[in-house]
Amino acid sequence: MKVKSSIERGANYLCVKLGEVVTAIEQIGVVKGLPMWEVERRISEGSRKRIIVSARTLTPLKT
Repeated sequence: MKVKSSIERGANYLCVKLGEVVTAIEQIGVVKGLPMWEVERRISEGSRKRIIVSARTLTPLKT
């Protein structure tokens, strides 16, 4: 089940839980009413790691 949120696929967000900039990949489900997103963070120049976080922990970057 998908829940409508203001998170957009492919956009960059600040993940409050990690304190790093991440890229939203896709919404993967809902846990306790909160949409869960698969996000990707860069560890170094070529390596990336995908993790799952709630939409609550993602805040848009100010441009």
